[in-house]
Amino acid sequence: MKTVHTGTWILCAATAAAVMLLAGCPYSADQPLSDPSSSVTDPALNGTWQAQDPETDEIFTLTFAQFDDHAMVGFGREVGAEDKPVSAFRLFVTPVGEEKFLNVQELGDNGMPQRYFARYRIDGDTLSLRLVGDTLFGSKSFSSREALRGFVSANLGDPRLYGNPEDRTPDMVLTRVSR
Repeated sequence: MKTVHTGTWILCAATAAAVMLLAGCPYSADQPLSDPSSSVTDPALNGTWQAQDPETDEIFTLTFAQFDDHAMVGFGREVGAEDKPVSAFRLFVTPVGEEKFLNVQELGDNGMPQRYFARYRIDGDTLSLRLVGDTLFGSKSFSSREALRGFVSANLGDPRLYGNPEDRTPDMVLTRVSR
């Protein structure tokens, strides 16, 4: 299993201003967890969030903005790295049980559009993100977004939903910079 580094986390999750090393591989799918046209946005996400990588001291920001009634856009960037491109994503929310997940798709991807998923929780000015890992999925395939969402729902309590539990991957925690 490879390690997903901070920049890759931004590219894969768009939800995580890439501040920590994350163990495991993110799960990707060619379909979302729900119908994006019936999704509603979460205004609490709007604004800029930041975190610092404890190993490199690099600071990353993640900015969310309303796109339309159903979707948001996200922009990820390493602070002080103006020479590096900004990562841009389309995002929408899917509730699964008591949890909320972001469906994340990189903008400008010319290949098969892959989606990544991250559980998120907001507590005041703190955003916690947990990327869905591939450990639990194995070679499973899903015939519909309902089947995929049902699998995620049935496994919300299984720590393998977020990768290998032995890796003890922490939530990515970001602090609100602006709204």
